[in-house]
Amino acid sequence: MAQTEDEQKVIALEAMLEKERSQFTEKMVDLFPMIKDLDKLAEVQVLMLSYRHMMVDNLIKYKSAMHKKKSTDINYRKSRYEHYKTNYNVKLDYREINDFINADMALRNRQIDMLETQIEFYSKCVDTLDRLGWSVKNRITIAELNNRLT
Repeated sequence: MAQTEDEQKVIALEAMLEKERSQFTEKMVDLFPMIKDLDKLAEVQVLMLSYRHMMVDNLIKYKSAMHKKKSTDINYRKSRYEHYKTNYNVKLDYREINDFINADMALRNRQIDMLETQIEFYSKCVDTLDRLGWSVKNRITIAELNNRLT
């Protein structure tokens, strides 16, 4: 069965978001082993802050896109309701109209779900990077204490 243009857009969006998640996950995983080496802590801090900034930028971008999408979906829902109420050739009750509208909006809702998932991913990544910052600080403190004791 051939996919519609909207289905293709959803699949492309899903692939793009998955690629972004994979790239940032890979970047973050590379940072964790670097904490062990005191000589790399400055590099960890710089990379961590850089990744954090990129993620916050993406958070803002996706939150904005999601809010725009939700507002256009409200208008779409209204127009579909009007269509089913006035132009549809079968008289439908309120529940049936909502079922039809929900079916019409399935792909739109899927896009919003994907954006919400991406926002949640970036939020958790920012939290992880914040914790990593504290880990770097603690690592430096431990190294200073060890130097004083020796």
